[in-house]
Amino acid sequence: MDFLRSKQAGIQHDFTGALAAPDLFVLDEVEKYGIESSVSVLAYDPIQSLFAVGTNETATTPGKVYVFGQKRVQVTFTLTRKAGVKFLKLCDNRIVVVDTKSELSVFDMTDLEAQPARYSPPGIVSAVLTDPSLDWVFMGLQNGEVVAYDLDRRLRSPFLVPNLWRERSPKARVLPIVSLALHPRDLGTLLIGYLEGCVVFSLKQHAPTLHLQFEIPPGAPGADPERSMLNSVRRPRLCEALWHPTGTFICTTHEDSCLVIWDSRDGRVVQARTLQDTNVNIPCGPQPSMLSETEGTIIVRQPLFKVSWCCTDNPDDTSILVAGGNLSVMPNKGLTLLDLGPTPNMLTSSIQFVSDHFASPRRQRVLPTPADLDVVDFCLLPRTSPHYAGSHDPVAVIALLASGELVTLSFPDGQPISPALVFHPSLSLIHPRVTTANLSPINRQRWLGMIESRDGPKEVIIGGVEHVKPLRRYESRTVLQMAHLDGTVKIWDLGLADEIENEKIMEVDLGQVLERGVDLKIECVSMAGFTGELAVGMETGEVVLFRWGKNKGYGRTREDEALQSMSRSEPGSPTGAIRDAKSKSNPTLKEGLLPLCVLEQHCGSVLHLACSDVGFVAIAYQTGHVSVVDLRGPAVIFHQSLTSLTKEAKRSSVRKSHDKPMEGEKATCLEFGVLTLEGDGKQLITNTLEHLLTVNHRVLKHCTVRPGFVCNFVNITHMEGPVIKIIPLNSDSGKRVYATQQAVANLRDGIKVPGVLLGVTKSESRIFRPPTAKGAHKSWEDSDCLSANVVELETHGVCLSCVMGNGVVKSYSIPGLKEISEVKIGQWFEKSRLADIIVTGAGYIFGWTSEAECSLLHMWGKGDSWRVDTLYNPNTPVPARPTISNFQWISGTQYVTVEDVDLLIGGPERPMSRKMIEQMRAEKRQAEIDARTGSAAAAAGASNQDGVFANMAKQIQERTEKLNIMGDSMDRLGESSANFAEDVGKFVNQQKRKALLGGLTGKWF
Repeated sequence: MDFLRSKQAGIQHDFTGALAAPDLFVLDEVEKYGIESSVSVLAYDPIQSLFAVGTNETATTPGKVYVFGQKRVQVTFTLTRKAGVKFLKLCDNRIVVVDTKSELSVFDMTDLEAQPARYSPPGIVSAVLTDPSLDWVFMGLQNGEVVAYDLDRRLRSPFLVPNLWRERSPKARVLPIVSLALHPRDLGTLLIGYLEGCVVFSLKQHAPTLHLQFEIPPGAPGADPERSMLNSVRRPRLCEALWHPTGTFICTTHEDSCLVIWDSRDGRVVQARTLQDTNVNIPCGPQPSMLSETEGTIIVRQPLFKVSWCCTDNPDDTSILVAGGNLSVMPNKGLTLLDLGPTPNMLTSSIQFVSDHFASPRRQRVLPTPADLDVVDFCLLPRTSPHYAGSHDPVAVIALLASGELVTLSFPDGQPISPALVFHPSLSLIHPRVTTANLSPINRQRWLGMIESRDGPKEVIIGGVEHVKPLRRYESRTVLQMAHLDGTVKIWDLGLADEIENEKIMEVDLGQVLERGVDLKIECVSMAGFTGELAVGMETGEVVLFRWGKNKGYGRTREDEALQSMSRSEPGSPTGAIRDAKSKSNPTLKEGLLPLCVLEQHCGSVLHLACSDVGFVAIAYQTGHVSVVDLRGPAVIFHQSLTSLTKEAKRSSVRKSHDKPMEGEKATCLEFGVLTLEGDGKQLITNTLEHLLTVNHRVLKHCTVRPGFVCNFVNITHMEGPVIKIIPLNSDSGKRVYATQQAVANLRDGIKVPGVLLGVTKSESRIFRPPTAKGAHKSWEDSDCLSANVVELETHGVCLSCVMGNGVVKSYSIPGLKEISEVKIGQWFEKSRLADIIVTGAGYIFGWTSEAECSLLHMWGKGDSWRVDTLYNPNTPVPARPTISNFQWISGTQYVTVEDVDLLIGGPERPMSRKMIEQMRAEKRQAEIDARTGSAAAAAGASNQDGVFANMAKQIQERTEKLNIMGDSMDRLGESSANFAEDVGKFVNQQKRKALLGGLTGKWF
């Protein structure tokens, strides 16, 4: 019956051909981007120029570590057991991870396939410390002890620091370690932070040298004004302890949002302050005003999530970066930067002068972040040095929000940095999160010409090397358009497991075009495959259209924009619903996607968009209206409600279900195509697919009324269920007949395109020639269809591939619509997001594996395995660690080297390192190779002599030389014997003479 129906539709051939063989359908995962779970911790290595994020565990998978480098370099490490990443450190060629179950895992970046070294400390790990110059990782435990692990030998050290605070607080039930920090210039000094205070511990003496505990006397304001009148000493709990970049001071943070600066020599409190108030530990100090205008309402502070003591290239020029600690009523909390400036000299400055230095920063500002989310962690990106606790001369800071998203700011000015300019595409998916995505095949020549020229920061993540990928020369590029929560759209080549020639990420900012910072939710995006024109639909109803070009406003300032807006006259602006947006381009963009116009018709939010390659854009609204825009004007050439069209049109079906009026119809799919209507020689360009029916529009050249195009309604075709895809096909060749520039150009020559429409709904699929509905028909039995497309494999044929609700992809022949294959995709994609899957015409399946991770599958794969990139560069050694000054050395501070620390921690019986063992083995192998090479060279040299007599003469010569050497040796032996006999005779005569002289002396004297 289906064959007869296909004949009725005007299709005389089978277009599936060799694709009917089910063994061709083998799924391969060719690309994967994003972060599977929520981010828990960040890390950066300025030596290797690598950035890493650790994630929490999910319901089905353990935590992972994602390491990113330049371009598309990405390597993923998975924990060996189900746990999340709690601590993450990049230490030379090692990735040190402590999970939420307190197990240490050490991954080797030189051997990405090797299993990690694992160690279970004797307790719950509450703090971790590594240093790029050391092969040790220090772990602070919940019971207050500090243990060490040898990263090179992969064994536990006998080194152990007991709970040093137990003597001061013997009645305390829990005294966990909350932070660990090495002195920035002295490897022999360790700062241990406990819950009640901190201790300066000397590795040289293996004993504490200083105890610090913050106390607020009675009457002092502290950070809580309600408790300022208490008659007892308050001791707020410690959150973190860190060093000044030169080690001159110690900063401790507390749970009441206080920052306390200590003198590291004698433990005096130099300054105790919050972000707003100073001298909070002095009873006679100023009382902070914490009451709001409404009497009785107390304003609370945020907790201090993280504090970093930064410096410029001069370690004495410092600033303190704080996450948290602000008032809860502040609209924009962000990150607070206390720019302190040059540190006073403690030898020549009074304690009051130093206290004023920390009480009155040179500048205090808030680095802006999203207003509704707290910054729970951040990671500084130093320029070159990994020392000074990773805070030496930072160029940017990456903030982790409470939602798991990232924000990147320049340092110290706090200007937002777009992730499209400096980061891997996977990080863009959580920078911020993606709201909607679309996939478009873009012509390769067009895509290679779309390289943005933009002012931006210098790339800071440039480590690693990509593995070699094949080059595809003539295929269209798979370009992804991703809309984000902040109103930006990022456009980049997803890749097809091949070399990506244009790996840059383009970005358009809707907030700048619409001139607002709120209500920027993007509902849908669409991009033309040949022209590169972009359409973005907003939830508020605006449609912003972009076109590639050179920015005439490049480099303009805000003053120039204000003058330009004042000088712009209203009569010159476009009339109607379209307004010009060319002046809203980004002044830092020299060439790229520039705003063309904004369409606003007040018809509710935008549901669907479709861009054609011939300059038309179709728009579907929430109210049921459909518009078609001609970008040559630009002008709206069609705008009408689908409900009004269904009432006016005659029904082509006699089914009872269609006798009732169809109210509230909304478009569910839009498409453009070029094909000949049945019984009409005119061409159809626009196909607008509507819920339960198909609405076709005819676009004709109209020169009598006005130049341009007009769009007229043609007919309605009823279908069962919401339509999810419509594909125009050539009824002679089976090829897709989308509206291309060549197809429209052929209309001038009267070339007709015999075509049919293939419509797919959730419950059925139908092939018919418009305006009739005759043709093949297929109903889905097992489950609803969520996504579909006609896919084509070169030299094989075409077929219809449908993503079903039960997690399988079924393929059907064309035009018979017989099932030819069924493959499961449930193990790749998240079941709740199967409706978001996109099937491309080249046989690729794009979908979401989690909220922030996407994957690309190939339907006709080969079972190839993943090839990993290279991360570690051995030609970038760790720079020398800063040491103590000459004055400190003269004053008696003992200089401690890395070797001394290895001896103090590892003991004298520390085994030989793996590097030394490998070096000895390499030298031994080289010696064996040299020996074999030398013997072979001697044998080869002997065999190369010409003639028997030449060899005989050489042997006689060598024998004669040996005899001469033996004769010379015998002559030297005879001479030696004669000399020996002569010496013996002289010795005997000398002894006789001494005996004679001795006898005479004894006789006469």
